[in-house]
Amino acid sequence: MNDEQDNGRAYILRLWRERAATWERPAVWRLSLTDTCTGERRGFGCLQDLVDHLALLMDAPSPPQRTKSL
Repeated sequence: MNDEQDNGRAYILRLWRERAATWERPAVWRLSLTDTCTGERRGFGCLQDLVDHLALLMDAPSPPQRTKSL
């Protein structure tokens, strides 16, 4: 594996509103992050949880690279 392959990760970020905002309460948003290499999906109840998770991922060692089969 070369250094260029080890320098990044790709994710799909999905956001959706579960509840619209009203005068009495704010909107409720949910988020999910899907690893494009493994397909692993993780859900978050708020933006700060997602940011905290990304910070942990940035400090974690890179996962093994998947090899493409022909």
